[in-house]
Amino acid sequence: MLTRAECRAVVDRIVELSSADEVRVSLRDERTTHLRFARNTPSTSGNVRSHTVSVTSVVGTRSGTASVNQLDDGSLRRAVRRSEEIAGLAPPDPEFVEGLGPQDYQRVEAWSNTTARNAPEHIAAGSELAIRDAREAGLVAAGFSRSDARVECLGSSTGLFGYHRSTTAAFTETVRTTDGTGSGWANDASNDVSELDYVGRSGIAIDKGRRSAKPRELPPGEYPAILEPACVASMVGLLLGAMDRRGADEGRSYFGTSDGTRLGEELFPRTVTIASDPASSLAPVRPWASDGLPRRRVGWIVDGTVGALATSRYWARTAGVEPVAGSSNVLMKGGAGSLESLVRSTERGLLVTSLWYIRSVDPRSLSYTGLTRDGVFWIENGEIAYPVNNFRWNDSPVRVLKNVEAMSRAVRVAGRGSRGTSSVVPALRVSGFEFSSVSEAV
Repeated sequence: MLTRAECRAVVDRIVELSSADEVRVSLRDERTTHLRFARNTPSTSGNVRSHTVSVTSVVGTRSGTASVNQLDDGSLRRAVRRSEEIAGLAPPDPEFVEGLGPQDYQRVEAWSNTTARNAPEHIAAGSELAIRDAREAGLVAAGFSRSDARVECLGSSTGLFGYHRSTTAAFTETVRTTDGTGSGWANDASNDVSELDYVGRSGIAIDKGRRSAKPRELPPGEYPAILEPACVASMVGLLLGAMDRRGADEGRSYFGTSDGTRLGEELFPRTVTIASDPASSLAPVRPWASDGLPRRRVGWIVDGTVGALATSRYWARTAGVEPVAGSSNVLMKGGAGSLESLVRSTERGLLVTSLWYIRSVDPRSLSYTGLTRDGVFWIENGEIAYPVNNFRWNDSPVRVLKNVEAMSRAVRVAGRGSRGTSSVVPALRVSGFEFSSVSEAV
């Protein structure tokens, strides 16, 4: 992978080639390994190395961007010239903000030599175990493993420079019964591929697949529910995505009010705290936002109170406030017990494995709709009594967090349908979740 010195040399060369008022450079060097299996058989795999250099030339308040995937001098020269041509054709930007100068970025430890060097061996061995266990259980498994080793760099003619390297790895598996009436799902994520628990997660998916077969009918309605961590990662991610200062100030967001924003307002129980921190050892991530603004630890929700809203550099200047980079990872404070102990303490309600196909209904109220998948179970007197049908649901992350009664300890997961692997969240028991109609999905 590219070293800091090699990245600096690319940035310096692009700056040297540029004749624009300002030039900005984004460089990525990435190696991706993946393996997919279905019907208890490996189907596709790959190991790809790629480079991407993005050059943005600024002329006055006009800008143009061009990208290339090679680092030779001729390719860099063409990218610079093409970006300058585009800038000459572009209209003036009414929200133009000059580039950042030198910044102090946190040093983030997000690199695993094991992932960078030996991911294919770990992924192949882990997938083999998952397939074996499903086959021996008389079930049918499909899954996907992916690892990334990545170097990211940004720089500019204004003296900005940042270098970061990271690795990530994730595994997801769906296990179905041969009659197609039962389905279970589980996933795992880490920066170190050797930490992925293929056997443990596969065991969870197998157990859910068996338990969810031949579900009983349950009518739609509002029920007490336990949302597993993957569900919570999806819901909290939607909440943080809406926590934007400009949208609030302009009245386009739930976080705007008739006389300002919800900053400082106590919205949730005091047990609810959600932060992001690029240097967190639980889920470390790149220490700058896409525009180069440094990412720091931010308490978005602190003891139930709105503590911050993401604020772009343009809007910060317009509103006369400090800029705040958007959330980099999701760190939600949890409780002390496990998911199983949460079930044992529940008199009655539904256990939901995952949420799928989520779509916005109303951004002002933060209402969403989606489907449950791969295991919905009725809890009676602290035990999983029987499986029930899947549902379409209509609810809001705001309402979910307002209804929190209890939570498990936080674990690292990825939201269903997301490639993001940097959420550390608990399972939540909520007093009510709105299941709006029955779904025939498995």
